[in-house]
Amino acid sequence: MALASGQAKPGDDTLTVTATRGQTEYGICSTAFLEYGFRTNSYSIAITFDGNDAWSYDIKTMLLVHGRPDAFEHHDTNTLKRVAPGKPNPLQQILTHRYQRGS
Repeated sequence: MALASGQAKPGDDTLTVTATRGQTEYGICSTAFLEYGFRTNSYSIAITFDGNDAWSYDIKTMLLVHGRPDAFEHHDTNTLKRVAPGKPNPLQQILTHRYQRGS
């Protein structure tokens, strides 16, 4: 688990948060299995907001894989675009319908 933090100002289009092993305020902890096999040394994600209908992320995670002498960088990036307006989850739809009927 990583508890990451970062700073942004109002109006910023990009936010970057990071966590590093050994930090006491924002850091990384793990289960025994993950600690043994795939220890996470650092994590960062940069999120860019592309207007109201899209956002992108760029994640970098440094892992120490059991049996390997050096750290491995896992890098993932993607852009997500809204294709339709959101709608409430099914329970919220039921409750709204009941409320509108007055039940």
